[in-house]
Amino acid sequence: MHTIIIGNGIVAMSTAFRLALRAKPNDQITIVGRKYRPGSATQAAAAMLNSFAEIDAGGLDSEIDLFRFELSHLATRMWPKFEHDIIQAGGPSLPFGCSQCQGLSGGGCFSSGTYVINNTAADDLDDANFNAILSALKEFNESHELVTPSDIPNYMPDKRHRALRAVLIHNEGWINPRLMLEKLDAVLARFPQVRFVYTHATQLLKGGDNLIEAVVTEQGETLSGDQFLVATGATTTGLLNESNLGLSIQPTFYGVGVSLEIHSPEYPHTNCIRTPNRGLACGLYSAPYYYEPGRPNDHILIGASNYISPTPVPYGRVGSAESLLKGAMEQINFNFYRANLVRVNVGWRPTSQDTFPLVGKTSITNLTIATGTKRDGFHMAPLLSEVLAALIHNEPIDERWMQFKPERQLIRNLSRQEAIDKAVRHQISAAYQHGFTPSKSRMPEQIERMLRDDLERLHDQVGALDWGIPPEMLDMYRYGHAKP
Repeated sequence: MHTIIIGNGIVAMSTAFRLALRAKPNDQITIVGRKYRPGSATQAAAAMLNSFAEIDAGGLDSEIDLFRFELSHLATRMWPKFEHDIIQAGGPSLPFGCSQCQGLSGGGCFSSGTYVINNTAADDLDDANFNAILSALKEFNESHELVTPSDIPNYMPDKRHRALRAVLIHNEGWINPRLMLEKLDAVLARFPQVRFVYTHATQLLKGGDNLIEAVVTEQGETLSGDQFLVATGATTTGLLNESNLGLSIQPTFYGVGVSLEIHSPEYPHTNCIRTPNRGLACGLYSAPYYYEPGRPNDHILIGASNYISPTPVPYGRVGSAESLLKGAMEQINFNFYRANLVRVNVGWRPTSQDTFPLVGKTSITNLTIATGTKRDGFHMAPLLSEVLAALIHNEPIDERWMQFKPERQLIRNLSRQEAIDKAVRHQISAAYQHGFTPSKSRMPEQIERMLRDDLERLHDQVGALDWGIPPEMLDMYRYGHAKP
C-alpha cells in the first residue's frame, strides 16, 4: 500500500511514524510538504500538554465538549510512551539534542509541572476560569496542589500584577516542538518505506470508482497513491477548493498566533507558568525551551497571541509582540527586560468554522482529513496519529469520533444567549488585559451594553436566531467569510 501524507506538521509526521512502525517491506509512505514549513503551527507552539489548564468556566457543560476534554486528557497520558517509542526507533540517527534525552526523569525536552496563576491583570473572567480549573482537577482526581505564588520558581511579577492564587498541575508539561519535528524527520528517514517530497501540494486528482488517484505538486509533478491523508492545517480549505472534489466540508481558517523565544541566562525557567484562558485566547504563558543536554535551560517561549484570518498572514503584528513582552515582564518576571529576543514565531492554528476538529474519512473512499485542531494539535498528536493510522488501515475506532467527521453539519452547542454572554465577557476581559482603564462613571456598563447590542444585531443579520456564533468566529461572520 502506498500512503501519501500531505502536510509535514506534527499531526502528519506523527501519523507517518505510526504507519512506518507497522509498514510491510513493500509499503510506501510519501510525505509532501515544504522543508521550512511556512506558517507551521507546530513550530510556533510552546507545545504545552495542558488539558486542565485550558478549561473555561462552562467549558465542560455539553457532551461534545466533555468528549473533547476526554481526548485531551488521554493524549496527555499517552505522551511519555509516544516519546519513548520515537527515541527507541531513532537509534543513532537522533539529533544530538535528543540522543541523550531521558524524558521525564531527566528533565530534558519533555518535562511536566505547570503552574496556573490567578492574577489581577485582566478581569474576573480569570477568577471564574481558575475556579473551573480547580473544580475539574478535584472532580477528575487529577494530581495537583495549591501553592503560594511567591514560591513559584522564577516567578517575579510586577507587584501590581502579582497572583493571589496559584495551582501546580503535576502531570501537565511541555516539549520543544522544533526538536520534536527534527527528531521525527531523522527517525522517519531511517525507514526505507518513507520518502520526503519537499514541495507544496496544489491539487488532488479524483478518478473513477470514487477514489483519489494522485496529488499534484507546485512543480507539476503527479504523485500517485492508494491512500491519501490531508493534514495541512489551516491551508486545508484552499487545497480542497483547488481540487474541486465536490465535498461539503466547512472552511478552516487561519488562527494567526505569535510566540516569542527569549534567552534569559539570569532567570531560567524550570516549569511552565501560565494564566487561565482569557480574552478569546489561551492567556499568557512562559514555558522552558530545552535545546540539548549540558546546555543551560535558559531559553523560554512566551505566548501567545491569536486572531482569526480568512487568509494566511506571513508576519506577526508588532502589537502582538509588544503585548506579549509587556505581559511577560509585568505578570511573570520583571527581569525579562534584560533578556535577549531570539525569535518571533508565527503559526497558523487551523480553526474550523464551528471551532471543533475535522477528523476522519470522507465520502471519497481513500481520502482522510485531519485539521481544525486549533491550538491543540501538538498536544493531541499521540492520540490523533493512532486514530488516523487505524482509519487509513480501515480499522474500527471509537464511534464517538464520528462527531468530528469532516463532512458534517456545523456543531452548534451554544445557544444565542450563551454565545452573546460569552463573547461580551471575553471581549471585556481582552480590553482589561490590554490596558483598558475605565473612567469613574458607568463606562463598563455602557460598553457592555454597546457590545451586547452589536452582537444581537450581528446574530440577526446572519440568521442566528436559535443558535450562537462561537466568539472566535465573530469577525468571520461579520465580514461574510463564514456562512450560516
